[in-house]
Amino acid sequence: MSIRVDLHTHSTASDGVFSPPDLVREALRNGLDVIALTDHDSFVGSDQARTLMSGVTVIPGVELSIRDMSGLHLLGYGTALGGELRRTVEDLSFRRKNRARLMLEKLAELGMPLDADRLITSCQGSLGRPHIARAMVEAGYVLSNEEAFRLYIGNDGPAYVGGERLTMEQALHLMRISGFVPVLAHPAELKLPLKDLRVLVEKWRSLGLMGMEVYHPSARKYGMDSLDRMAREMHLLVTGGSDFHTPGDHHGELGAMLKHWRSCQEDYDALLDAMG
Repeated sequence: MSIRVDLHTHSTASDGVFSPPDLVREALRNGLDVIALTDHDSFVGSDQARTLMSGVTVIPGVELSIRDMSGLHLLGYGTALGGELRRTVEDLSFRRKNRARLMLEKLAELGMPLDADRLITSCQGSLGRPHIARAMVEAGYVLSNEEAFRLYIGNDGPAYVGGERLTMEQALHLMRISGFVPVLAHPAELKLPLKDLRVLVEKWRSLGLMGMEVYHPSARKYGMDSLDRMAREMHLLVTGGSDFHTPGDHHGELGAMLKHWRSCQEDYDALLDAMG
């Protein structure tokens, strides 16, 4: 029987709703053997989850937002959490909290005050817009996270503040010198024609990209077979994950991509080899 793997999940250390221990328990309940905890700009969740004796293997990971274009994210997988990558991630997490304070000031000016200190201290790791959206729902200012983004904190919203991000070249170099395997996250979310995506991926491969997240809920845009074929023709690692945040949202449920990912065992073994 093939191993059951989900290489893209989030906890309360970034914008998920399950604490790292609860996420691991939920993975076990869903019959998973391996998860990668890939919180945004944070290793806090990975540090907690990988120490648990649960029957689920936890691969340390991270997801970085890249400033080259909208929707561009880079996943990183490694066996050691240290070096320059950790220091940079900690700095990015600190900057996220400062950004959040500025957004909360704007919301207060719009008549929607929130307790900034409570929100920031309640976040274990990296504070993002989903945390603010949930706080807005709890305060009764909006009916849903989606409404918060659409009306106030989305990229064109009156309370939006841009964040500081690495370039793809910087992020790839940082991951490679820190012993991490860099993988392009959810390429379909770049909303590019397949031929244009291929040109970009070839450029990033020359800069150190080692893999592509083929099996992701958004990949139906291209057809997973097309992305799988592209990745293998370019000699990239193939990975897959649900991008799980909370049950029932627009991301996938834990393990959701396994029914599509027929080569999961072989691809997971190849990732482990690359991680050393």
